[in-house]
Parts: sequence; structure tokens; C-alpha cells
Amino acid sequence: MSKIALILLEGSYLYYQKEVNYSQENFKLVHFPEIQSFHIYSEITSRVETGEFLKIMVRYEMNQHFYPVFMRLEKSLGNKYAQEIFAVDTTNQELKYSFQNSQSTQEIVRPFSSRHYLISPSFATSTVFTQSKKIDASGRTPINLLGTTNEWTFEAAPDEKVVFVEYKNRDLTDFKINNSQLPASQLALYEFDSTAARAEEPVDIFMSKFYGIPYQLIQGDHKIIIKNLKRNN
Repeated sequence: MSKIALILLEGSYLYYQKEVNYSQENFKLVHFPEIQSFHIYSEITSRVETGEFLKIMVRYEMNQHFYPVFMRLEKSLGNKYAQEIFAVDTTNQELKYSFQNSQSTQEIVRPFSSRHYLISPSFATSTVFTQSKKIDASGRTPINLLGTTNEWTFEAAPDEKVVFVEYKNRDLTDFKINNSQLPASQLALYEFDSTAARAEEPVDIFMSKFYGIPYQLIQGDHKIIIKNLKRNN
């Protein structure tokens, strides 16, 4: 029997470096009510210096509480291809990771708990942790992200990185995109906790009130801006 799939949101992002658009991401947020699961499907395309197109396909699955349970990344560039799969075994608190290219396959098992969140190249998945992680109202909250830096060959197993997040504003009433006023929150992401001696400029993310989908990112001269967004009732 086929599963009912409800498309909740669909849209696209534009990536800019020094005001030059170098990449686009198209995404959908899909709900499967029969299995109480939410999926984000993203396709990212970028033109590289050789003139070829890099394509990244992301399938990011979450349970009914928006905890990640599965992620598949597929990357292609010319005749290069690589696939990574992250499968979470919630019962045994393990992550089963596999990397595959045309030459070989690597498989690894490592611990994975409910405090971990899978990180992907898709901007659409970047703030899903806000749907299940309680963010401290009075300071920076640590977020345990787990991912890899593997590209076309296997270099290392999935590794953990901690970032710190705080709300600059939970309720923005004047946030606008394409002259449309949208309900939003503003998040700040830091590499260090507030107790660190060094000062740093945060990554600012403006986020939708619906399902934790981000609208916009600003980090120096790097920006990601939502191009369009459609909400299906």
C-alpha cells in the first residue's frame, strides 16, 4: 500500500558570494502521516570554475518529533559520483554510515544519541533542530552536529562539532522578503560559548515560524536568501 505524502512547503534559495549568485537550492518539506515522518528533499546545483555543474541531492528524514533518523547525500560532477548514507538506529543509539563511490564502499558504526543532529549541505535542513531542541532564553545553547567532510573519496568517519545558538529575536514583525511581510525569528550561531575570551561575529539566520525552515543567512559577504516559498494548506 502506498504511503500518503503531503507537501507542506516547497521553495528555493539563492546562494551569493560578494553579491554574485553561484548556486541555487530547490526543496520540499513532505509529511507522511501514516508513518509519522517528515522528509526534506533538496537539490543543490552550483557551477564550478571548470564550467561544469556540481549537483547535490539531499534526502533528510525526521520522526514525528523532528529528530533526524536518516540522511542520504548524492553528489555528482562530470564523471565523479559519491553517495553517503546516515542511518540512525534509535533503539541501540547507533549511527550506521556508508560512503560509496565508483571504486569502493566504506561502512562505519558509531554512537549516536538524541542530542545529536545530522548536518547536511542543504540550507533547508540547517535549523530543524529548533523544532525539538529547547533553546535557552538567557544564553547560548550548545547544538551537537554530526557530519563529514568527505567529498569524492572517503577521508574520515562522521565527526561531531558543537555550535552555540541563541535567539536574537523570537518574534520579528517587520521581516520582509520580496515586499512580503512574514512571521520570523532571528537566530545567531556561534563557534564558541559566551564564556570564551575571544569575540566573534555570529552567523545570522532568519527563520520561518513554520516547521523551522530558514528564510535567510548572512555571514560576512556570504548570503543565502529564499527566492520563493509556497505553503500548502
